[in-house]
Amino acid sequence: MTHRSIVLGLLLLLAASAPSQAATVLITGSNRGIGLELAKQYAESKWDVIATARAPKEAVELQALAKAHKNLRIEALDVTDFAAVDALAAKLKGTAIDVLINNAGILGGEPAAQKMGGIDYAAMELVYRTNAVAPMKISEAFVEHVAASQQKKIVVITSGTASLANVKPSQFFVPLYSYRMSKTAVNMGMRAMAMELAPRGILVGILAPGMVETRLLQQAGSGGRGIDAPTSVKGVMKNIENLSPATSGQYIIYTGDTVPW
Repeated sequence: MTHRSIVLGLLLLLAASAPSQAATVLITGSNRGIGLELAKQYAESKWDVIATARAPKEAVELQALAKAHKNLRIEALDVTDFAAVDALAAKLKGTAIDVLINNAGILGGEPAAQKMGGIDYAAMELVYRTNAVAPMKISEAFVEHVAASQQKKIVVITSGTASLANVKPSQFFVPLYSYRMSKTAVNMGMRAMAMELAPRGILVGILAPGMVETRLLQQAGSGGRGIDAPTSVKGVMKNIENLSPATSGQYIIYTGDTVPW
């Protein structure tokens, strides 16, 4: 065996025995609901979790989760404050983010304020900024963090209500103009992003969690008809794990099935 072979063998042995670095996920809107459950399941899976919340001091459950898991850190972030987004991106400069999850979102008021004759247009603008524009801004601000990682994944938590094909007459139909339109808009944005970032090896997930028993579902008037958050998030995380060049930019529900645009 040559000296070079011995050296290469030792280097390979050292690489194999060295502890692997935990993957990192950044999740917006982690103070409750789907975001909180995502933070919980990723922390339990030994990921390094950066969980953001608009008011961390008021996020009692998230604070408790951080105390139980040393691999979870909390950062304050209002996703509609773009200066704050840039500041957090600068603060985390040098941190590779394997999975960036744009989860933060709002319904935009009661269903009565999202139907003809009662539309609250000021609220609609805030819904668009939160649900559609903010994910684009955050993705742009953190794209280099994602590019520096091993997995290179950007995800948006969308909604099945954004599907044009699924808008059909039903006894349960609620217009929800602001919410539906904002989610359809972000779907298009992320679909285009998947095309633009493909040459850099970055994958984009457009993932619907299903109807989940959260405060948002209750506000929408559909409480009691959804699945529990752990079941939804388990499926969403599986879809993130399975993201590939073939599924990047597809509209996928928590079961793994594609949703018609």
